[in-house]
Amino acid sequence: MQRLQYEPELAPGVGRVVGPSTAPRLKQANPSRFWPRVQPWVSQAVRALPIILLLLLFNVTGLRGVDYGYHWDEAGWHTGPARTMIQTGVLLPKSYIYPSLDKWLVILPAVPAAIQSVLEVGVRTLPIQTAMLAVMDAPDYLLRVRAVFIVVSSLGILWVYGAAMALGHRRWQALVAAACLALSWEYAYHSRWAVTDCILTQFSALTLYMLALYQRRGNRRWLYAAAVAAGLGTGTKYTGVFLLVPVLYAGALTLPLGSLRAQARRAVEVCAIAFGTYLLTTPATVLDPFLFINETHYISTYYMHDHGGFTATSAWHHGWIVLSYFALAYFSPSHWLAALEFAFCIAGLLLWLKGRPRFGLVVAGFPLLFLIFFCFRYRVVMVRNYLFLVPFMALLLARAVSDFMRWLPRRPLKYAFAAGLVAVLFVQASWLVIAGESIRHFEPALYVSQALDYVRDHADTRFRISSQVRALARQHGFDLPPNVASGSEGSQVVFFGKAEGPADPYRWATNDPFLTKAVFGQQEVNFNWYSSWFGNDHVVIMDLKRAKDTGVQPAQ
Repeated sequence: MQRLQYEPELAPGVGRVVGPSTAPRLKQANPSRFWPRVQPWVSQAVRALPIILLLLLFNVTGLRGVDYGYHWDEAGWHTGPARTMIQTGVLLPKSYIYPSLDKWLVILPAVPAAIQSVLEVGVRTLPIQTAMLAVMDAPDYLLRVRAVFIVVSSLGILWVYGAAMALGHRRWQALVAAACLALSWEYAYHSRWAVTDCILTQFSALTLYMLALYQRRGNRRWLYAAAVAAGLGTGTKYTGVFLLVPVLYAGALTLPLGSLRAQARRAVEVCAIAFGTYLLTTPATVLDPFLFINETHYISTYYMHDHGGFTATSAWHHGWIVLSYFALAYFSPSHWLAALEFAFCIAGLLLWLKGRPRFGLVVAGFPLLFLIFFCFRYRVVMVRNYLFLVPFMALLLARAVSDFMRWLPRRPLKYAFAAGLVAVLFVQASWLVIAGESIRHFEPALYVSQALDYVRDHADTRFRISSQVRALARQHGFDLPPNVASGSEGSQVVFFGKAEGPADPYRWATNDPFLTKAVFGQQEVNFNWYSSWFGNDHVVIMDLKRAKDTGVQPAQ
């Protein structure tokens, strides 16, 4: 029996029988239609979650440790010249030891003040300069600049991830490559410095990403984009000009080798794009040429001679220092974990050259070429100069890890290797958190207590304790362990690195993964590679003989 309804528009008292087909219906949401629309977004978000978490971890731990104290290069070569640009109103920093792109980054936190001035009084130069200088002279401005450098440096994580994906790696393999930057303590603490090295590294990663897209799609626009990235890298640090080598090589691969005219035209196009991009960042090259030439000549020749403990004795010694840094320090604070990851890099180099030799020369050949040139030409070795090679090494490592996983014959072995890989990533992520949090508190008494615990745990060794360490221990009531030596006895020495180190910081030995037995303090720098650090002090334990050779006062 049909249900009767009345249409509301009819006059009262007048009815008409209608069926259910003509009755008004309420519209209801249909879940089966909603999910197909959002499912692609949800799937992409889930897939992107691991790389997003890596970015968050890197940036959050970096920002937590941004107030690490003094760095010797920031004011003189970067923040000071940037302030000069605003003060004079002439956008030439009058300092060209480094190119000028980093100066624009230094100015960036003051731009909102300039915009606010324009909104309030219009486009008037003096109020704009006054507003920007007031912000730049604020006590916290350097920390804001460092935050900008951390965030920009973190982009290299994305570019490495994208390069690995473009070259056909699976997402987890691309994540391993990205972790070579994101979970490296070395990259993390260098990125806090308002200097050029990690900014260049992310441009190196961007160049590699563009080349990977060019390799995959064959569109010349990606090659030209790589040339732009190389130009920006050169505008960040002059050694970035070496990024043109893989760009030129990748461009030459896609043309007939016998076509000299086409090859020459391609090379001219790439170099012109890179040079034009560089000029936009550092116009002083042509606008202030005499000072520019003078200062670039000075810095290029300075590295040929002497810089205290950072000086190598020969080209071979130079190469050994760099290889020991990457083999025992860069990938992990643990020597054996760093060595294991570096071994995968070497294996990846061989696999790239064997499996895809043409593009393999881009990935594997560029780091080797730069090392050969730099090691034979220069004697001053600061490991931060080699960080821009890491994006290429990250792809080498990812390739080896990928192939090793595929070669394992049984599923249980694959699961075991995957579990070990996750454990390594977790250990390195944990260290980033610990290091970042350690910078927030400077507690010399705690460091002395930790050093005395170390002495106590090595009961078979006799330790010489410095006067300042003894004084702080006595002040806080810390008992000296029974294996503390008296007088000139002892085979190891415990002291404050800066306060009781060599009177002349240039005497400090450095660039040695085994320089110290242990270091206690803030984890804002790797003391073994920057022993003459001017920041907050650390309690250091060294072999007595090595400490004497270095000029450590309590060891004499």
